[in-house]
Amino acid sequence: MTNDTDQHKQDAKPALSRRHFMGASGAAVVTALMGRAVADTHAAAPVGGPVSEAIHFPQSFLHCSPTGSGIWVRIQAECRGRLIDTATGKTDEYVLGVVAKTGLTSDPATGGRSPGYDYWVIFSKSHVFTKRTHTSAYFNNPTVLKHEDFGSAEWRLRRAPASPLTSPAEIQSALKDWRELSATTTFVSEDGTRRYTVEYPVKWADCSVNGDAFRVETGPIFLLDPDRVEVGQTPRFEDFQWAHVDYRSFDQVRLLLEQKTSIFDGATFSPPNEDGRQFRKNPALSQQELDLVTSLVFAKEQSPLEPDRMRELLSTDHYSTMKEVRAETELYSLGI
Repeated sequence: MTNDTDQHKQDAKPALSRRHFMGASGAAVVTALMGRAVADTHAAAPVGGPVSEAIHFPQSFLHCSPTGSGIWVRIQAECRGRLIDTATGKTDEYVLGVVAKTGLTSDPATGGRSPGYDYWVIFSKSHVFTKRTHTSAYFNNPTVLKHEDFGSAEWRLRRAPASPLTSPAEIQSALKDWRELSATTTFVSEDGTRRYTVEYPVKWADCSVNGDAFRVETGPIFLLDPDRVEVGQTPRFEDFQWAHVDYRSFDQVRLLLEQKTSIFDGATFSPPNEDGRQFRKNPALSQQELDLVTSLVFAKEQSPLEPDRMRELLSTDHYSTMKEVRAETELYSLGI
């Protein structure tokens, strides 16, 4: 395996239609919680403060040529995760691409149109993981493929000069100067033998008007639990956890976690009377109405499937769980 200062490279392999590409690729979602690549940097360093480096995500990409596709694909990078063995420094690296859409193709046998769905890919140095989310049903159909089965799958990360931001006032200054922000958040296993570090662009941040407080809420990122996944071990699809981060300090993170969630979840919720949110075409169900709907849908004598299987099918991936964890975060202002 190349070390984390190298650009990830694989031997080029023959390259499908877009539909076949999705069927071949592999994925990521789950339940557990808890280096560096191509330089190619020509930007000037930011003024003031110690100079470091950070990934410039707008110019960082995954790229691949799935076997038999006849296409070469470039996907913008969303974040990079690294699982690190503390004693040896051995590192497993994973890069997430932005969400894409597919489906909506015609079935020549029926003339019907297949449903569209969202999908994400994560590349490692040996595997491609693909997550798929359908709006109408919880199909739970990820794939995990070795490169020799998928085709070439690589990435190119550009790094840029960056200044560490160590106080709310510095964060406020960077935001109001329209700087691009990047962050690195690190989770450590309970016994200290492994750590998981995720690097990502800061897409949403705010600060108090007097500069004494800040908040970052951004994502998506993916997590691997350093207490459960070992370096050198190929993660199962279920070992990836999708999350957004929400934090107001450098040592604590609130994770907004994606989970399998019933489509009836929150059906009785009424929004507060502010900003006109209380006015909507479809009002919330009462608990009595919800009980009636679910009794009809999940009644064993009427359901086409066993009730538990029916409940799972009528679920979807959704950010429905929150968890506060200890984690160290570094924020950077990029000199782009």
